[in-house]
Amino acid sequence: MDIESYLESKGIGYEELSEPERRAISNFAVIWTLFEAKLLDENASALKIHEKAKEWIDNYGTDEHFIDTHLDYFRNRYVDGVELNYRYGRLYLRKNDLAPLVTGVLLKQIDDPISKLTSCLIIILRYRNNYFHGIKWAYQFRDQQDNFETASSILTWCIDRYDH
Repeated sequence: MDIESYLESKGIGYEELSEPERRAISNFAVIWTLFEAKLLDENASALKIHEKAKEWIDNYGTDEHFIDTHLDYFRNRYVDGVELNYRYGRLYLRKNDLAPLVTGVLLKQIDDPISKLTSCLIIILRYRNNYFHGIKWAYQFRDQQDNFETASSILTWCIDRYDH
């Protein structure tokens, strides 16, 4: 079965996505499953991400410039001036998603490397949950290419750096 043709025929917006948008969506799905299998013991959660980020950084260090560059992308997307914007609400952070930590990092109230990596990965976890549970279809994946490409960049970096 040709899934591309099937999705195009459903009239759900997939037919309007460019090839780079489609590739970013597909790449994210594949790299997330590898990241979760290799680094999160096949069981992703915000708490697990936080524990692992501490373990990874304590044992193998980090590249703060790399993390800060990607965190700047998330800040530009979810913060207007000094306030969280409407897009932040669309992450649908749940009680167990360590929202105070993510908020503190995005608003530059928390600045340590473990919290910054944790927050980036929790945002990516929300992308994953919103994607695999169908929320992203509500707006036909519009404006998601950069999200998925940024997320995939961080995930591949983590796999390369922390899969020992």
